[in-house]
Amino acid sequence: ACQSIERQRRHFRPDHDGRGTTTMLYTKKALQMGAIAVGLAAFAGQSSLAESAKKEDSKPSASSETMQVMPELTMASHFTGVPYNRSGVSVSIINPEEFQKAGIETLTGALSQTPGVFTLDGGGTWQRGSVSNTVIRGMNKETYTLTMVDGMRISDVNMSGNKLLGITNLFTVDNVEVVKGAQGAVFGSGAIGGVVAMDTPEGEGDPVTRIFAEAGSFHSFNSYATSSGKIKKLSYFVGVGFESTENDPTIYPAIYDNRKGMNDFRQWQEAVRLGYDVNDKVKVGFTYRRLDSYFEYPTPYVDYDQWPAVTDPHLYNTEDKNRSNLVTGRVDAEITKLWSTSFMIGHYNMDYSTHTPGFDFQPNVMCNRRFQTEWRNALTWNKEWKTVAGMAWDRSDYMSENNYVAKDEWQSTLAFFAEQMWAPTDNFDASVALRLEHDSVWNNHFTWRYSNSWKVTGKDSPTRIFGSVGSGFRAPTYFEQYAANYGYVGNPDLDVSKSLGGDLGVEQRLADNHYASVTGFWTRINDEIGTRSVGTWPNSYTTYDNFSHATSYGVEVAFKGQFKDAWNSGYYANYTFTMPKRDSIGKYETIQMANTARHTINAEVYTSPVEKLTVGFGVTSAMGRTDYNYARLDNFFTARLFARYQVTDNVAFHVRVENLFDQNFIITNDYNFGPRQARGLGVFGGVTVEF
Repeated sequence: ACQSIERQRRHFRPDHDGRGTTTMLYTKKALQMGAIAVGLAAFAGQSSLAESAKKEDSKPSASSETMQVMPELTMASHFTGVPYNRSGVSVSIINPEEFQKAGIETLTGALSQTPGVFTLDGGGTWQRGSVSNTVIRGMNKETYTLTMVDGMRISDVNMSGNKLLGITNLFTVDNVEVVKGAQGAVFGSGAIGGVVAMDTPEGEGDPVTRIFAEAGSFHSFNSYATSSGKIKKLSYFVGVGFESTENDPTIYPAIYDNRKGMNDFRQWQEAVRLGYDVNDKVKVGFTYRRLDSYFEYPTPYVDYDQWPAVTDPHLYNTEDKNRSNLVTGRVDAEITKLWSTSFMIGHYNMDYSTHTPGFDFQPNVMCNRRFQTEWRNALTWNKEWKTVAGMAWDRSDYMSENNYVAKDEWQSTLAFFAEQMWAPTDNFDASVALRLEHDSVWNNHFTWRYSNSWKVTGKDSPTRIFGSVGSGFRAPTYFEQYAANYGYVGNPDLDVSKSLGGDLGVEQRLADNHYASVTGFWTRINDEIGTRSVGTWPNSYTTYDNFSHATSYGVEVAFKGQFKDAWNSGYYANYTFTMPKRDSIGKYETIQMANTARHTINAEVYTSPVEKLTVGFGVTSAMGRTDYNYARLDNFFTARLFARYQVTDNVAFHVRVENLFDQNFIITNDYNFGPRQARGLGVFGGVTVEF
């Protein structure tokens, strides 16, 4: 279907205000702006290469002890790698191996344990395969959380990042960074609430092969095989995995009829990364990722032709199919000791279709295509000053076809960016980032960000104070503009949303290997894009509008520590309070934004009472929740147990218990069938072999 739509493309198309234009005119304009950017980059330069950052910025300083339990580098919060404790930007870094050892194998599971983030493991309905409602600091839409994979933007074409976050496992990703707050100056459109950035792992050291297999409740099976290492000048990572589950089909308890296949999910994931050291100054890299998933879930339906005489709803099984491919190539080079450069080019495509057998509808097909390239340069002037500058260009294509509409739209964006870093002392760092984007549809947008980090060094209680303030924006998605299917109607007259936000935090070492942090934050969005119901059931539908504004403010509190002399024990505990509000059209009042929670708590303790055995207990709770229709939901509390036994250096067994107390809380409400309940207690176990 995507190919048939693509064959119908026209070389001449009207722009959004009806005036004729050609791609040639825009290409000429882009080339002119590109020439200016080349001159800017050649003048400014950059040292944004990850390799250079690891060599220079990760060297220990007098105050590097602050937050030792955190990773040394943050690669996504600036245009270059920066030591975590020298960045003024609020960022949480997810280490996949640590979470896997604690029985958390999915990206949503790891995100649900991250300060400032509210999401459900397995997606919005707590069933594997459903989309993720990932909320960063109260910013309740996937379009406010930009998803980046191997340097490629995923989210802003057609909300496809929402699907990707919901189904990604941790086995084929390296450290995942959650960069919080308005990051438009670094990442452009869509980074209002924050950014989730992940990369394919880079091979290093001696070759290692790891095989993982797990089975358990709900007829679940999960398996992965990865191999990585470095052979002379060639580094490599190869991973492939398959999983399947029937989930828990009792989410509609009032009418559950014991049918099979109501929540089946299965998927393949593959990832490859290759790197080659041409010499000690030049390195080339290549990544490829593929995902193929199938999700069958219950869809409520009432025969509207017989309503209201017949109000009995029926369940149909809707089939979602999702296929995506991502490929990138990059060159990193150190031209001189002063100037380094990095060039990346990539392509992403996603084909998504949903179909409900038994309905008189053709499948709803949506296809995304994105081509992206980015050039970064840097000049490291001296120990105090570093300048980053460059340009990026991308083209996005969106195709949709169903019973109601056939759309084929595209847009291109050309961006120029720069960041000036200043470190006058070992204890103080500051940066200013700027970005100018020209979009073929949405014209010009300027964003900025200031951040600083100040280390207050005390003899027994080192303290770091950090903060940032910046602007962001996000353009309406194609779906929000052109949707015309299954109860959704797009609005082509939507405007761009713009934001301003900031945060201020303190990190404190309480004792050796024990740390605490407190961060306050706030964000305001003008012309916030939200949903609005029109008409009365059964002839109602949902459309999109620009609300006057939305705000979110709150505080994150986090504790993390280790007792290395007490059975290698450790813990973490996080609490986030948010007040996510938006105005209500036609009313002089505000309401809590959809799919958000005012209070979230997650915590974990683990210990090794005997050699080779690690056991742990974790809890997650959310209070003050709303569903997709802004309705209040009950509070929930869920717990989990996990254990891992390292039989030999090469073999480990594990077991985990999810929803330990079989809590029966409501995930969301359905307008036909009422509340959907949470997935029940589940027990899973497996083995990991490494050689």
